[in-house]
Amino acid sequence: MKHVLIVAQAIPQWYVDTLTEALGENTEIEIITGSKIRGNVIASPPHNPASLKSRLICWWQHFYFMKKWMRENTDKHFDAIFAVSNPPVNSYIGIKLKKMFHAPFFYMNWDLYPQCIEYMIHNPITNLVCKAWHHWNSKNYTNIDCMITIGDIVAESINDKLKNKIPVHVIPIATDTDRLKPVVKKENPFCKQYDLTDKFVVLYSGKMGYGHNIEIILKVAEILRSQKQIQFVFIGDGPKYKTVEDFIREHNTSNILLLPLQPEEVFPQSMACGDVGIVSQETSMAHLFMPSKTYSMMACGMAIVGICSEHDDLQKLILRGNCGEALSIPDENKLAETLLRLYKDEGLLEKYKSNARREVEIRYSKAVIVEKYRELFRKY
Repeated sequence: MKHVLIVAQAIPQWYVDTLTEALGENTEIEIITGSKIRGNVIASPPHNPASLKSRLICWWQHFYFMKKWMRENTDKHFDAIFAVSNPPVNSYIGIKLKKMFHAPFFYMNWDLYPQCIEYMIHNPITNLVCKAWHHWNSKNYTNIDCMITIGDIVAESINDKLKNKIPVHVIPIATDTDRLKPVVKKENPFCKQYDLTDKFVVLYSGKMGYGHNIEIILKVAEILRSQKQIQFVFIGDGPKYKTVEDFIREHNTSNILLLPLQPEEVFPQSMACGDVGIVSQETSMAHLFMPSKTYSMMACGMAIVGICSEHDDLQKLILRGNCGEALSIPDENKLAETLLRLYKDEGLLEKYKSNARREVEIRYSKAVIVEKYRELFRKY
């Protein structure tokens, strides 16, 4: 029986399930997390993504909790340590755990820090802190046995700032293609509830954070206001939720529906309500992310319209799968023109939808991704 410790202040259930299946039945897993998930969980302070200040506070709380836990659990044994970069202090904690338990350390670098802070905040103090942080990463990332991330361009971005380049394994996000799949609108309870059965639905679902260009979608909704059959649906949370809320109130907008994150049992229905899924990133930060909602939208048979850059994983995915349109210049008129074209050209829309679903089944289904993790774990 192998024993594995997973450390992640925030971790979704689907990711825990993916790792559990990949590690196999003969593995006992303990999970230190603030997320409400199933499994052998040791509850830690929860993640609070409301603002940068709240993130820094909860990161410190997690760090303090882990220091205390390590002092009190020196008698335990683990065969491997697996940590997620939420929060980024887990790279340091993971290295300490590796030495403490003499076990290999796997690190899923999901959100790149300090790069994210560098692109959001520009002042001399921040620059100084980030410079020191990069120096720490360069020195200590070589102590991580297995660095993992979710896209080829994100992997490049990890090494861009390191003095000593390291191997980075790329494993995309797994998608449950049995749970997430196309649903005819007239048979979809979510569409019936919100009067979407006869609408052309443009969906934005997920985190509404600082790295997501929400404003451009709002401008497009205003441009296409006269197109009564086109309905914009925003579902999610984050600091820019209020941005959408304020826009609807100030413009008396009727073609935007704003909803909070949906319960787990409703999520497959809400994701399947869209004809087009918009994945919007701030162009300057696009190379640091690969939004997980993209795969969910594709699984539900949506055409993808990506607001990205000329060199990021989102653009690469859309072009390779021929499953939508990638806009490298964030222009609201171009985006409005693209959505209107897809609304009017049913043949093109259906081709993108079909390609999206097929691409997920071939490259990003849970079975495919679980096998990638199995191969990686076998090496260690």
